[in-house]
Amino acid sequence: MESQFDRPVPARVGVEAEKWDLMKPGLSPDIVPLSVADMEFASPPAIIKALEDTARSGLWGYTGWGDRYFNALRGWMAARHGWEIRREWVVRVNGVVQGLNAAIRALTQPGDGIVIQPPVYPPFFRAVRENGRTLVESPLRLENGRYEMDFDDLEEKLARPEVTAFILCSPHNPVGRVWSEEELRRLGELCLSHRVLVISDEIHCDLIQPPFRHTPFASLGEAFAQNCVTGTACSKTFSLAGLCCANMLAADPEKKAALEKEVERSGCGTYSIFGVRALEAGYEQCGPWLDQLIAYVGDNHRLLRAFMARHFPGAFTVDLEGTYLAWVDLQCLGLDAGERARFLEDEAQLYLSHGVPFGAPGFERFNLACPRSVLSAALDRLLSAAQKRGLAR
Repeated sequence: MESQFDRPVPARVGVEAEKWDLMKPGLSPDIVPLSVADMEFASPPAIIKALEDTARSGLWGYTGWGDRYFNALRGWMAARHGWEIRREWVVRVNGVVQGLNAAIRALTQPGDGIVIQPPVYPPFFRAVRENGRTLVESPLRLENGRYEMDFDDLEEKLARPEVTAFILCSPHNPVGRVWSEEELRRLGELCLSHRVLVISDEIHCDLIQPPFRHTPFASLGEAFAQNCVTGTACSKTFSLAGLCCANMLAADPEKKAALEKEVERSGCGTYSIFGVRALEAGYEQCGPWLDQLIAYVGDNHRLLRAFMARHFPGAFTVDLEGTYLAWVDLQCLGLDAGERARFLEDEAQLYLSHGVPFGAPGFERFNLACPRSVLSAALDRLLSAAQKRGLAR
């Protein structure tokens, strides 16, 4: 039976979609990028209706947030993740990246060391460097085909006197890990013992493959909640990145006040009425849609993995626990990172997120949030181009 997620994708060329406009001009119209982390699926029908109703009203003035917004957010976090949040924790932002940068400026000092865990989302690197802080890397370890935190290295880095903050990616982009409660507690205890603030990016928290379960870092106990700020959004969950609606949650009143002041200082105090209505409709009505999406993405990952095992047996596809992003080691092609990028784009016409900006030159990130026919066609192009070079079975 055809799924709603099997429906053809309308090309977003010429409508100023960042994901599509990164591609080269003159490509075949059936080329779909598997790069930037937004979906090639329409948002849920309930959200579309809410936005249509809002558009027809013709009244799109300055927009705040109130009881309905908070109740939708609170209800979703409680039902989906077992996390009871409070209204006084909420700081509205246009996006989690904005909130991450604001938290760094508000809660650390110039020159402070901030720890990240590569391979990781490239804006983490920029947020540290461009705000005048010192980047401290504690790389994840690939152990028996699964990424793990290196707690010995992490403790050494967190103990450095100049280190004041740690940026957690949970679930982790790009490696797809859903951190266990045990891992998060161990991390949290280290940060508490060394007086290191946790800034937790949890934007992919809703996209969890069974049987895994997302644990909000701040839900682990009062001490952890007081020592962190958390970024959340429904943009990845419901394909809403262009509506600019996100939240930073801070249980500690002083941290919340400092963060809120920094967000206000940035001048980004105007929020989209469409983003507010989309969040409310999504969190109130669209849980079943999300469950179907998660299952579909899981099937796409299995397709990708089987394809790689058959045609590129030297490649390694990391298990998918969370996100809709597959992380694949393509060093088996025998091409360095630059040559591999040129091969993929010029010969295979396959547009991925390359591993270099994440801190892993041998890897490529595939966005699996697309119709299966699109993914299959993309993989067929890869196979054809690789066979011409004698790089595939």
